[in-house]
Amino acid sequence: MPTDTYNLLILGVGAAILLWLVFSVMKKLIGLALLAAIVFGAYIVWTNPALLQQAMRMVGLS
Repeated sequence: MPTDTYNLLILGVGAAILLWLVFSVMKKLIGLALLAAIVFGAYIVWTNPALLQQAMRMVGLS
């Protein structure tokens, strides 16, 4: 482990940039997974008439 202040500063900045990149990618992946789950759920409800009627009753549209 380097003890020089300059090396520690560079390592800290590099770690901060790496964490920022990881979290930004994870945020996009979680958003895409959530969107895919909503689309899949809507497809399942749309293709199943009994489930669609139950969902409409829960919302109060029928």
